[in-house]
Amino acid sequence: MKFLPALLIVGINLTACHKKDATPTIDFGPNGGITARDNTGYLQGSADPTDWTLDETWNQQEQDLFKDLGFNLNTPAVSGAAQASRILAWPNPVGAGQVSVNFESNSPVALSFVVVDARYQVVLPLQTSPNLSPYHQYSLDVSGNGFRQGKLYRLYYVLYDGKILHYKGHGDIKIGL
Repeated sequence: MKFLPALLIVGINLTACHKKDATPTIDFGPNGGITARDNTGYLQGSADPTDWTLDETWNQQEQDLFKDLGFNLNTPAVSGAAQASRILAWPNPVGAGQVSVNFESNSPVALSFVVVDARYQVVLPLQTSPNLSPYHQYSLDVSGNGFRQGKLYRLYYVLYDGKILHYKGHGDIKIGL
């Protein structure tokens, strides 16, 4: 009987310990996780302040998406040189079909982007445009390629010149109205 309290404590501790899910997931942020825009690009409601802006640092999963670029994405972006503006996706949410993604820069830079699901699994592989100047619009087909209705996806993007980082960020897209 004198071991009963000790056994009880050990049993409680063992049942309280469980393996954590080691797979990281994305926090899509406020406002349902997206900045809603109509099919002409006009804002609908409140913008998600975490989307389509300059990101300071990226975690390892985010950096690994761009490992083929061959430079450290957590170095400070070079300010005063190439600057990005009006980076957005529309319509958002998007039904089956196409979502347009707009990138603008005040000087020639390369652009790379990739789309992942909530667990950083690549849905649209790395795309690169070697000369973004001053404006480029991409149409992404979200009717296939592993996109699922009702789900959120994150588009990560990097603007750079050689090994010089100018801008990096992300934006979230919802599939299904």
